[in-house]
Amino acid sequence: MQLKSGSEFHISESLRSKIASFSHRLCSLDEIKKEKRRIIVVGDYSARFLHEHGVNVFLEVVDLKTKREPSSTYRHVSGSVSVRNPPGVLTHDLFSTIERMMKVGGRIEVMGEEDLAVIPIIFYSDLDTVVVYGVPDVGMACIEVDRNIKALVSEIIGELETYGGT
Repeated sequence: MQLKSGSEFHISESLRSKIASFSHRLCSLDEIKKEKRRIIVVGDYSARFLHEHGVNVFLEVVDLKTKREPSSTYRHVSGSVSVRNPPGVLTHDLFSTIERMMKVGGRIEVMGEEDLAVIPIIFYSDLDTVVVYGVPDVGMACIEVDRNIKALVSEIIGELETYGGT
């Protein structure tokens, strides 16, 4: 994928609808603990919850907030990689950071908002990956990366490149 350094793609309402259509399911801690595939988690609460319960997380993407509000509960962790990604936007920097971190794992701290990180995560993931993210006041959801979801993400990215570039 070719994105210019410094590029930002604003997410239209029609793309938000496509993103919302991702095939996911609510998942329990027990299900996640039994998971044999690579686990990637998006969101501070979910990342902390999984770590507290001994789940081996390959990559976590957080923004040090909960429900889009700063929280003293979530703090910078030494060794984390920082990247800028404003709310409602996907930046070139987020894509390239996720691409790089998908090879080594670790923690990405987003200055801005991490919610849309599922797009580049799925794009760069292998098929042996489960993406876990929090659903506020409901629980955790899991997206099992398969060819169908990767095709949908590729379509969304194609629309970003065609219609959303700044």
